[in-house]
Amino acid sequence: MMPDASAFQSTNPASSSDVFEGTPYRTVTRLAAGGMGEVFLVTHAQLGRTLAAKVLHARLAADPRLIERARIEAQSLARLRHANIVAVSGFGYTKDNRPYIIMEHLRGRTLGEEVMAIGHMPVLEAVRFTSQLLSALAAAHELGVVHRDIKPSNIFLCDAVDGERTLKVLDFGVVRVLPDASEQAPEPLAVPTDSGVLMGTPRYLSPEGALGQRVDGRADLYAAALMLYYMLTGRGPFDEISRDTAVLVAHAYQNPPAPSLFAKQAIRPELDVILLKALRKDPVDRFQTAVEFKQALDRFAAMLLCPPALQETALIGDLAKPGELSQPGPPQSSAPSAAKKPTALLSRAIALFILFGLLMAAIIAWTERSP
Repeated sequence: MMPDASAFQSTNPASSSDVFEGTPYRTVTRLAAGGMGEVFLVTHAQLGRTLAAKVLHARLAADPRLIERARIEAQSLARLRHANIVAVSGFGYTKDNRPYIIMEHLRGRTLGEEVMAIGHMPVLEAVRFTSQLLSALAAAHELGVVHRDIKPSNIFLCDAVDGERTLKVLDFGVVRVLPDASEQAPEPLAVPTDSGVLMGTPRYLSPEGALGQRVDGRADLYAAALMLYYMLTGRGPFDEISRDTAVLVAHAYQNPPAPSLFAKQAIRPELDVILLKALRKDPVDRFQTAVEFKQALDRFAAMLLCPPALQETALIGDLAKPGELSQPGPPQSSAPSAAKKPTALLSRAIALFILFGLLMAAIIAWTERSP
């Protein structure tokens, strides 16, 4: 719904007439335009504060469903006061009756731009950002809102403040408001989206979303797992498939390969297991809440931060299905994993000890036989 997060980076000039004439805001420049609307850098006329404004295209302003979606997006964001969700401070209509949403102006770049620039993220950084994403989704789901369009261009990585960058979730334009989930939830669409209508971006749809079924928060968790996969490997599990229809079939029916099969860095089997659980086809088999998924990642991160001698192997058997880690795929990186190094060293030490024992026995036997 309207331009996604990549809109915050563009520097297209503003049009000659001010879209926000008659409102408390004044246009500084147009940041970007998309199929549904435009994003502007604006200032508040009285306060002088610089903000971002999303506004629906004039040609779409007569569609009551799109007007309703803009209202739901604004209400959802205004009620989700969370460090990892873009903050909204205003909603209104232009003089030609186009709805607009006033948001904080973010500085940084999208997740898609980040990975395109660096190839992939280190494991701990990727896990930390995914934990922030899941924290944001937990807040949204508690409100009764399912995002339905988690993708790299809707995830924004803000420039570092106090030494650490922060992830922000943007674009709540195609959310689903779950009935009776929360008294604080926005009023849902007067005419709900029909079953069988695909909502979101095909490459990041959950299996149930790809099949046109009703989705709940577990669809967002599937997409969050795809974001972690992308951060670790620089690609998705089905990037070799180009056609959208074939991608939808893959999400619905094809088991994804473990990320370690594509990664150019060592990925521990515990992380493979966590991701493959989050990417299972049946929502019942996945993590059931964002909090549960986040706790699994936080435990994994804590384990990695321990000294190697104190690290404990995660209970893979509690998460993995039989054969889930032995899927076909391209050869794994030749870099040995941290989990395999201690075992290999121990095996070599035992072998050398046995060889030394056999050699000593042979020397003693030869000495006893000498005249």
